[in-house]
Amino acid sequence: MKVKTFKGFTLIELLVVVAIIGILGAVGTIAYSGYTKGARITAAKNTLMQISLAQSEFFSNSGYYWTSSEDCANSYTKDAGEAINQEVGRNLFSNNANYIDSKIEFYFCIEEPDEGASGFIATAVYKGGSCTLTVSDSNVVDDSSC
Repeated sequence: MKVKTFKGFTLIELLVVVAIIGILGAVGTIAYSGYTKGARITAAKNTLMQISLAQSEFFSNSGYYWTSSEDCANSYTKDAGEAINQEVGRNLFSNNANYIDSKIEFYFCIEEPDEGASGFIATAVYKGGSCTLTVSDSNVVDDSSC
């Protein structure tokens, strides 16, 4: 009697391989998502430091710090946030309205610290609302809410 030998994979073997690939894909997607958010936060910190340096140059040229024309509390909607990002670019970065990259998904605003105090506070708020970064004229970035 001849025994038939099958060449190929059984259905169970194929299902196990598909399940393993699915699990690896899910883990990779989660890791990539965290990586991209971390990269955006780092890019926003770098932009805040560039704003701080530009503010120092603006102060040495004009004797005062530049602040946003809008109230920062109302500037974190899509239209207002993008308008203020362009305003910051025009006033602090050689009239370059597109200096702040919209791909980092942060809105930036610059305001005076308190009534009568000199200096500035630059704030970056993540478009999703879950992260706020600040820097003042002391050049220290506060990322404690991220």
